[in-house]
Amino acid sequence: MLRTERDGPWWVLWLDAPTSRNALTDEMVSGLRQALSDAAQDPTVRAVLLRGAGGTFCAGGDFSRFRSLMAEPAPPQGPDPIAVFNRAFGAMLEVLASCPVLTVACVEGAAMGGGCGLAAACDVVLASDTAVLATPEVTLGLPPAQIAPFVAARLGERQALRLMASGQRLNAAEALRIGLVDEVVAQAEVEMALAAWQQRLLRAEPQALRATKAILARRRSGAKQGAELSDGLGETLDFAADAFARALRSGTASEGLAALSAKRVPEWATSKDPS
Repeated sequence: MLRTERDGPWWVLWLDAPTSRNALTDEMVSGLRQALSDAAQDPTVRAVLLRGAGGTFCAGGDFSRFRSLMAEPAPPQGPDPIAVFNRAFGAMLEVLASCPVLTVACVEGAAMGGGCGLAAACDVVLASDTAVLATPEVTLGLPPAQIAPFVAARLGERQALRLMASGQRLNAAEALRIGLVDEVVAQAEVEMALAAWQQRLLRAEPQALRATKAILARRRSGAKQGAELSDGLGETLDFAADAFARALRSGTASEGLAALSAKRVPEWATSKDPS
């Protein structure tokens, strides 16, 4: 099951099925997609924290559903139900990767296959020193279908291919070295490290943070469309200039500058416009 907790400006999403090591069911996938969409529409949310209950982040996909689908032949026409089920996971990863709110994965224990993809699609990946990450799909006779683009976006294609082709299990230090995670802390210090990230994010004006993500998303969109560097860069900078102007005219920057002059913490007002 997916358990959601609202802790002030933080939306905490718990994968909570310890008996299956938090393997992803279709209910969990659809729940994640809905929760992320809800968080995106709530201007009071500063960040989404993704965690796994019971000492494991996520063991990957729940193969019981695939086994039941495999028992039936593929339909003579129309999409294969297996492909539909698999693609639904990718659609959720798209929502996660494009979420306008900052996303933080806290990886404790195993993050296998789809769990590794979940982490890779997040903006920040904090791992405990107990973490083990891998994409073992090819060793099971399967391609890492939906997670491949997200792992590649984080690592680069060559590094991602080496990881996915080998099915190698990485400990936290190895994952940090190649960029699959961003920070590693001792297991006993996980909550403290999360609190430190929350404290840093409290310094950021909420809509400025969303605008920063939007600028980078616009840059990626131009790159995917194969635009020339100068054309794609110019469009991104035009978008960024508009975002900058809106921030100045909204009055939030005035508070930030006043707080800087007074050497105090800014008191950010939550905008009702999440765009």
